[in-house]
Amino acid sequence: MYELNPPLESQEKSVAASRAFSAYLRDLARARRVEPRGDLISGLAQVADEGDVLTEGELVGTCALLLNAGHEASVNGAGNAWWTLFRHPDALARLRADHALVPSALEELLRWDTPLPMFERWVLEDIEVGGVRIERGTELALQFASANRDPDAFDDPEALHLDRDPNPYLSFGAGIHYCLGAPLAKLELGILFTRILERMPDLELLAEPRWKPTFILRGLEGLPVRTRASR
Repeated sequence: MYELNPPLESQEKSVAASRAFSAYLRDLARARRVEPRGDLISGLAQVADEGDVLTEGELVGTCALLLNAGHEASVNGAGNAWWTLFRHPDALARLRADHALVPSALEELLRWDTPLPMFERWVLEDIEVGGVRIERGTELALQFASANRDPDAFDDPEALHLDRDPNPYLSFGAGIHYCLGAPLAKLELGILFTRILERMPDLELLAEPRWKPTFILRGLEGLPVRTRASR
């Protein structure tokens, strides 16, 4: 549903799935308001600010946002990052030897192969960029993947430096559009990478992966790996 000009069949499936998921969440939220449990939806259903509570629509929208933003991009980011590391064995060996590099390594890996390479934006005021006049109301495709390799912003942009500093990459956007979930995504990826490095220090690639047939959400269909113990 996020891709450019999706086929009509995909649009119809997306609408049907959205309606079904919305109905499921509404029923679940109503049940959790009556009998709360120790889960996130129960917490959202009980949120109150000076007597105001989340409306049913707001709760459903929040849950859908958390699922879409907190799952797909994080999964793709992790898969893309490990595929990058397997293709850069020296960097992987360095990370295995020094787990303290994980925070900066993740920043660099997200720069190197962002799971969200392009976003659309609408121009609010007439502007001129690089000598090209762009009128208010124009829809633009912003290539974050290209910006992350900008030689004016990064030294040696085509090289993978796990300790790159500074690293002003744009994979989470910028300004008022900066991803609200960026801290959570970094926390998730940090835990994931640290645990894998600790528990599977000999993880190795089995075969070259295949990419999903999408671009706006860029990720692998799967990453076949194994440990020596599983051979």
